[in-house]
Formats: sequence, C-alpha cells, structure tokens
Amino acid sequence: MNNKDKRKEFFKKYFEKKRDDIFFITIKKDASIKFKNLEYITKKEMPVPVRAEKLLDDIKHQSDSEGITINNIIDGIICIQGTDISFPYLPDYHNMLKKLNFELSPYIMLCINKFDDNRNDDGVIYGKALLNISENEKSCFVYASVLEKRGMDKDAKNIEEESSNFLEEAHSYYEKSLDYDEKFALAYYKLGYYYKLRQQYVKAQAFWSKHQELDDDAVRIEEIRNELKSLQVYVDYENGYNLVLKDQPNEALDLLLPLVNEFSGWWNLLFFIGLAYRQLGDYKIAETYFENVLKIHENQKEALSELGLCKICRGKYTEANELFTTLLNIDPGNCEVFCNRAVALLYNGQIDRAKEDIEVALKINPNDVVALSIKEEIEKYI
Repeated sequence: MNNKDKRKEFFKKYFEKKRDDIFFITIKKDASIKFKNLEYITKKEMPVPVRAEKLLDDIKHQSDSEGITINNIIDGIICIQGTDISFPYLPDYHNMLKKLNFELSPYIMLCINKFDDNRNDDGVIYGKALLNISENEKSCFVYASVLEKRGMDKDAKNIEEESSNFLEEAHSYYEKSLDYDEKFALAYYKLGYYYKLRQQYVKAQAFWSKHQELDDDAVRIEEIRNELKSLQVYVDYENGYNLVLKDQPNEALDLLLPLVNEFSGWWNLLFFIGLAYRQLGDYKIAETYFENVLKIHENQKEALSELGLCKICRGKYTEANELFTTLLNIDPGNCEVFCNRAVALLYNGQIDRAKEDIEVALKINPNDVVALSIKEEIEKYI
C-alpha cells in the first residue's frame, strides 16, 4: 500500500470513529422544531443527530432548555455532513434548515473561526462538512487549513505518523483549491510555506512569486517579500546541487561557492561542492571538502564513499581501504562498497583480499555489472 492509499485509509477510519460519537434521538411526526420566530413541523418520524457530549450537556440543563437545543441538533447535522455524506436523512435535515431560514455554510465558517486549540478535531469535521456541502476553491482552502492546524498540533506532540497524514492531506487540498481557481492567492501563500518546510526551495520560490502577483493584502505581501529574500540562498543551493546531479560542475560551483562563507557548517553544501570538484577531476580539492563534511557529520556514508574514491584516484590505496572498511562497519551489506574496497586492494597489490571482497559483493548481488567487471580485472592478476 503506497502512502496515498495509507492516508486514504487513515482518514476513512478517522471519520468512521468520529461518526461513532453521534447518537440519534427520534422525533415523532408533527413534532415542532423552532428557530428564532420560525417553526418546522416534521412530516414523518425522523432521527435527529446529537453528539454524545452535547446530549449529556442538554440533559444536565434540561430544565433550562426543555430538551435538546437547536444548536446541538445543528452541531449533530454538521457532524453527519462531515463524517457520513451518504446518510439517508441528510436531505431532510437540509430541508428543515431551509424552512428555518438557517444557512449552514456561513455558520460552519463562523464556528471554525471561533474554535480554540482544544477543538482541532471539531475543526476538521466542520471543514469536511463545508467541503461536502460545496467543493470549490474556498472550501478546499478552509478544509486544508483545519487539517494543517491538526497536523501541527500532532507534530507538537511528536505523533509523527498522524501529523504527516494531516499535513499531506492539507497539502493536497491547498493544491486542489488551485484546480478550481488558479488565481487563488491564499493557496500560493500556504503552499510556499509547505515547500519551504520540505526544503523544496525552488518550488517555494515559484509559489511565493505567484502569490506576490495575485494578493492584495499589504501585510501578507510584505511578509512574503521578506521570505523570498531569505529564501534566495537556499534556492541557489538547490539549483546548485541539481546542476551537480546533472553533471554540470562548473555551473554548480558558480552557485555553491559563494554560499560557503555564510554556511560553512552546512555539511550538505560542502558535500555537493566536493562532488562538483570530483567531477572536474580536482581530487585534492574534493578531498578537503569531503573531509570537512566528516568533521561536521562523522561517519556520513556518502562522504566516506566519495572520499575513498578520491583517494583511489590519487593513488592513496591504503587510505581508501581504511575508509571503505569504516563504511562497511556502518553499512555491512553494501555491494558497492565491497566493490570499491576490492579496487583499492587490487591497486595496492593485495590480490587475494580483493578477490575475497568481490566474491562477497557477488553473493550480495550476483548480477551486479560493476562487480562482474572488477572480477574479470582481478582474474588477470591470478
């Protein structure tokens, strides 16, 4: 099951559980339900939804309210709307509210805005109800906002898996709001923060740049203008390492090297600069950067591997062997590392040990092309 399917299953169970909190009180035919100066007379026997906690509250204050209050009936209707869209009496509830001249969507919005941090689950249910009444850019955005709030609350409590589900669902609905209206500024505002949090700085910049074109709120515009300024160095970093991955080291270094003075303790930056120099064949300079990575992040596997390869290229076979041995202590089943150590041993004249390493590599992956080619090379010396 992929992450999207797992998230779908999570929310299915989440809303089913919330649905189980709802009780039903049967109202007889010809019963009167009043709201302000209007009255609705039931035309048939009808179950009215009320949440358990609200029902108990009504019972405690029955002498004051003479039964279930209209507010708690409306709360129950909203909860059914949010948790069970196929419930057969929903059309009857909507007809009742129409007769009472009660507009559900504005009321849901009012409640969501008033909910405190102790009612984040209510926010999600009310947000889903709003979405189920009418799905558009605004209802998608509101639902995304309450999901995000619940996700951040779970994150603060270190409930990581649930937090991830809420935040990823929020992201999908922020994106969906743009499917309905590609000029919806608030979605760009939120999505910029989403991608910044996930260190996708180029995408964050793109969404915030679009936000600047569309929003008319001076406070938000200034806020995002400042965010864009501080984001630029991270954008340069992301563009730089992508150029390294595309094997364009000179262009990458133009972007990455100016960042070193400000971010000399950022091992990721130093790693990609080292990788760019290795691509250029400047192995001595590359070594320095990989060594600095290891000073910051001891036993960083990729840096150990790249430093070992630089040592081989510079004829420092014993040092390379030591680095790959350290790496195998961290990652003992890595076929690639056994291959690299075999090469270091081969060039250092340790043929038998090189043969042992390549045999281990082929046990791990019998079809590994690199291991097979190294085996052929070793056999020339036997």
